[in-house]
Amino acid sequence: MNQSSEEQPTLEQLDIWCEQALSSPSPTQREEAERRLRYYFPTFSETLAEITGSHGFGSGQEHVMAVFPAIKGPADAASWMSMFMRQSSKVFSLSYIVRRLRVLVLNHLGVMSAEQKTEL
Repeated sequence: MNQSSEEQPTLEQLDIWCEQALSSPSPTQREEAERRLRYYFPTFSETLAEITGSHGFGSGQEHVMAVFPAIKGPADAASWMSMFMRQSSKVFSLSYIVRRLRVLVLNHLGVMSAEQKTEL
C-alpha cells in the first residue's frame, strides 16, 4: 500500500474500514478494507504469500507485508491497537481489533518485555 508517513487515517475512517471488513455484502469492499486495516494494524505474522496466495517473483521466498511507518515492530503495533480500542466505541472496530491483537500477542509474546506485557 502506498501510504506516506503523513497519511494517518482518522478514527472515523478506521471505524468505517472495520465495519466494511466484517459486514460488507461486497467481497471486493471487504477485501479492500481488510487490506487497508492490515497496513495500519499489522500482526507481523502474515506474509504476502499468506494473504495473496502467491510467492515473490522467481525466488520462492515469502515477502513481508508493508506496514504503517510509525509501527516499528510487534510492541508498537500492540500499543497502536490498544490506543485504538480505547478511542473507538464501535462494535465492529472493537471486534476487529481484538481479533488482530490476539493474533499479535499469541505470535509475539515471547519477544515483548515485561513492561510491554503489563501495558497490554
